[in-house]
Amino acid sequence: MDDTNFLRLFGSIFAGIGSIFAVIGIIIGLNTRSFVATSVKTSGTVIDLIRRSKVYYPVVKFTPSSGDPTTFEANSGSNPPAFKKDQQVEVLYHPQEPNSARISSWLDLWFLPVMFTAMGSLFVLIGGIALINSFPQLLRLWRDK
Repeated sequence: MDDTNFLRLFGSIFAGIGSIFAVIGIIIGLNTRSFVATSVKTSGTVIDLIRRSKVYYPVVKFTPSSGDPTTFEANSGSNPPAFKKDQQVEVLYHPQEPNSARISSWLDLWFLPVMFTAMGSLFVLIGGIALINSFPQLLRLWRDK
């Protein structure tokens, strides 16, 4: 395989995978934005920290407007733990679905969509540069302008 074909294959694969990751990140971000816009804020208490493979996930208890206490485990964890037992946290939830609750923190809400979109964009950029470099005649036209 010559250099031109390798660059085209490499660029196509990288740009294609990057596009998929970027689109997934954008979709997750739009869903998160919708969740934040339609949710209700309340306070909750971290009642436990569950350790899974060196990462600590907070378990939060809160009382939604329905009055029935609800407990949930956060979607994201960290090491060292980001929260302490008995710490008060802001909770977002849908009134009709209190089990959809999430801690109102950047890590819990925005880390995943930002990571997917940024990583996907980087892959698209790398793949795009490889694709552009695989067409030497276009590079000559562009440089001559």
